[in-house]
This record gives sequence, structure tokens and C-alpha cells, in this order.
Amino acid sequence: MLFMSLLSPIGKGREAIDYLKKLKAPKGITIHDVYVTFGQYDGVVVFEALNPKKAMSFVVDIGIETGYIVETLSAVPAKDV
Repeated sequence: MLFMSLLSPIGKGREAIDYLKKLKAPKGITIHDVYVTFGQYDGVVVFEALNPKKAMSFVVDIGIETGYIVETLSAVPAKDV
């Protein structure tokens, strides 16, 4: 399953960006990319997870470590719809 986590700007500022630069995938997660963005969200993490439970655990860890509010969406490639 593919997911996109949107990170809202609160919390640890520069420390959070440094954390995202070094983000490592735990077992059961494949990180496709991490983006720093302008606007409502400061960052986006695009990843795959074996199941929603693994995804939730990963997202909670990101939120705790960055101090950001994390909104996660499941994603389906347009070619598969």
C-alpha cells in the first residue's frame, strides 16, 4: 500500500528537518522519497507499507520525533484506477 504523509509546521523547526533528511525505513516500510515543501505543509513523506498497522506505527514515530502534525493519505496510482 502506498501512503503520503503531510507534515504541518509546528514543533522542532530545523531539528525536524534534520530528522527528515536522515529518516530511515523500519522493517515493513519502503520510503520512496521525502520532500520539504512551501505552504500549508512543511514536508511530505511518500512511502509503502505492508499493511495499515505498519504505516500507522511509522507515522506516529514521525510525528513524535518531529513534533509536527501528520496527516496521512493512502494513494493509488492513477493507472490502477
